[in-house]
Amino acid sequence: MESHLSIDEVAKRTGLTAYTLRYYERIGLIAPVGRAAGGQRRYAASDMAWIEFLLRLRTTRMPIGKMQAFAKLRGAGDSTVPDRRRMLEAHLTDVLAKIEAMRQCAEPCRPRSRITARLSSPWRRNHFLMKDMLMNTPNRYEHGLAKLREIDGEAGERVLQSLDGIAPDFARYLIEFPFGDIYSRPGLDLKSREIAVVAALTALGNAAPQLKVHIQGALNVGATRTEVVETIMQMAVYAGFPAALNGLAAAKEVFAQGGNR
Repeated sequence: MESHLSIDEVAKRTGLTAYTLRYYERIGLIAPVGRAAGGQRRYAASDMAWIEFLLRLRTTRMPIGKMQAFAKLRGAGDSTVPDRRRMLEAHLTDVLAKIEAMRQCAEPCRPRSRITARLSSPWRRNHFLMKDMLMNTPNRYEHGLAKLREIDGEAGERVLQSLDGIAPDFARYLIEFPFGDIYSRPGLDLKSREIAVVAALTALGNAAPQLKVHIQGALNVGATRTEVVETIMQMAVYAGFPAALNGLAAAKEVFAQGGNR
């Protein structure tokens, strides 16, 4: 008899969160999986094989919109095999071209003498080695994507999806620098970083959609509603009452949608 896995077991095996697995099912990347008598998801071997294939597509940076298109073709049956093959061949060509471009750029990006000069003091050594590590790690995108999902969950996925059809490269920049580099640094925990972002976006006064995403993000990583409200109120002193009022309105909307801390 075929064994089936719970959503928590699949999350442990794949590195995806249970939230992301449910989100992928909701947007059509994963077909509706079987359910136990109590309604819990039960993943079969065929479901796991497909999820592992999706992870390979994601690792090679196929945009989520194209992954959805591929999943839709797969769901349409064997008649779409030629179309799916062409899609994968085009993606492979793009991946290989990027690998070759990175290979050609690799050697000039290793300034050995400059790195040696940077190590003249302990502070400079730590500063520049950390910078080199962050900027040159091959997993910079994956680290950033994991951090985005940890903080923003579905809201972060929606932001990336909205960029697929117009600026997929910008989506990559959005992942690599803010989340792969800055959010991944030591020194501040995620709650402190999100409180700082809520304050900054409130003070800007012109970023309501982003403010709502980060208010929810702050709640996701441990901030309380009271801490969010007090942070926004504090901005009245430095950014003015209109900015604080707009921020409180955004917080009220987020709380009404289910922010429960």
